[in-house]
Amino acid sequence: MLETFFRIHQFLLEHSQAPVRRALMDEIDWKQRLIGIKGSRGVGKTTFLLQYAKENFGLRDKRCLYINMNNFYFQGKTLFQFAQEFQQAGGQVLLIDQVFKQPDWSHELRLIYNRIPRLRVVFTGSSVMRLKDENPELNGIVDSYNLRGFSFREYLNLKTGENFKAYSIREIQNRHERIAQEVLAKVDPLEHFRNYLHHGYYPFFLENSNFSENLLKTMNMMIEVDILLIKQIDLKYLSKIKKLLYLLATGGTGAPNVSQLASDMQTSRATVMNYIKYLSDARLLNMIYRHADVCHDTRQD
Repeated sequence: MLETFFRIHQFLLEHSQAPVRRALMDEIDWKQRLIGIKGSRGVGKTTFLLQYAKENFGLRDKRCLYINMNNFYFQGKTLFQFAQEFQQAGGQVLLIDQVFKQPDWSHELRLIYNRIPRLRVVFTGSSVMRLKDENPELNGIVDSYNLRGFSFREYLNLKTGENFKAYSIREIQNRHERIAQEVLAKVDPLEHFRNYLHHGYYPFFLENSNFSENLLKTMNMMIEVDILLIKQIDLKYLSKIKKLLYLLATGGTGAPNVSQLASDMQTSRATVMNYIKYLSDARLLNMIYRHADVCHDTRQD
């Protein structure tokens, strides 16, 4: 069966093409034994894994293998059992896409970490997942990173063919005039900024399809699959979560009135706050806090 997965792996690498090299590729410590990459649906997590495999192992190197937990094969075999077979066949790096589709996935990853020390594992999951808070078995063993959509810099590089580098805050503070001159000598960013705000964040704008329909489909999948499945919410509450997103999107500026939202949705304030948290974890909302209530979003979770 491993040969089937190797053929799928090779086919995907041959037919995948990363439109732009993501900055996160150089920020991850790839020597770690267990690496989690979270991100919203549609930001390019699968392409990111394949890009790593192609850069570091090539098409036919069987030391690295990409697998997707959507494969029905894993209904009859555990992830730990598969990892054992792969390592015994000479495998060194296992790339696991959509790990949360596997029952007891955190326990399986812990088994791999404890019992197969020579195998490195890189897995992807939804931004809704709280790798450490909700999965104590992974505490102290997983390095967690967030893959976001295209930054404006990445979008500019893609659209213009340039290779603008990322600058630190200190560099911008000390050299902002020189940096601006260097950028403007090659491109006018304002010519691209409006398009970036409209469609530049999600890589699927490159597909030959309707961007708005793709975005709507992705948003619904975030709610229907990522939030309901991972948070184990009953399907009957789906309409309430969607209604909350609608009310927040059409409610104008200013802080939302949680009591009014609860009344409109015919539910409790606590439920509204929980749903807002889930929508924020899914990156369907961006939370803004007063200075005293700042919640720092670290890379670890």
